[in-house]
Amino acid sequence: MKKKLLAISLLVLLSVSFAFADAYRDVNKYIGQGLTKENLEKIKALSPQLTQQQKESIYTWRKTPVLFPVLSNLFLGFGSGSFEQGDKLHGYIFLAGDVACLGVVGYNIFKNGWDNFINSFSGESGVEDDMTLAKVALFAALGLRVYQAIRPIRYANNYNSNLKDALGLTSVTMTPSYANGKMGMTLSAKISL
Repeated sequence: MKKKLLAISLLVLLSVSFAFADAYRDVNKYIGQGLTKENLEKIKALSPQLTQQQKESIYTWRKTPVLFPVLSNLFLGFGSGSFEQGDKLHGYIFLAGDVACLGVVGYNIFKNGWDNFINSFSGESGVEDDMTLAKVALFAALGLRVYQAIRPIRYANNYNSNLKDALGLTSVTMTPSYANGKMGMTLSAKISL
């Protein structure tokens, strides 16, 4: 009798552990396919089958980094950091913008010479051709570079928030509060079900 009970217990334990392994594998598969609405719903449906440790492991492994893409977009440009994050749309926009802006500046410098380009900024006379388009392209490239540094932060916050919500991880924040003439801290938590 004890052997049968032990065998049944072991069988139940193994089947439960395989169910957790299947859910873990499937959640990782859906994240790898991209966080579309359909995949987010599938992840939400599977997340109750995961343990808290598995959810945190998936989130830690699959969350989008911020620092390297920001530095890559800032210093290398051409959308390199956005491509690294998986934000292909903005990667292509930044690539096209940098190529167009720097191409116009390079063409004007090649056509009119470096001295004319520099002198057009200092206001010295003697500039034979108008360098206004090159100036506009240069300032557009600088503005685009600033946006390239900001976009990976926004993308990562949105992506990581969607992933955290789909996995059902809680988010706890402390905010300052003022009540009855006293300062204090309010603890709030966001729980996804």
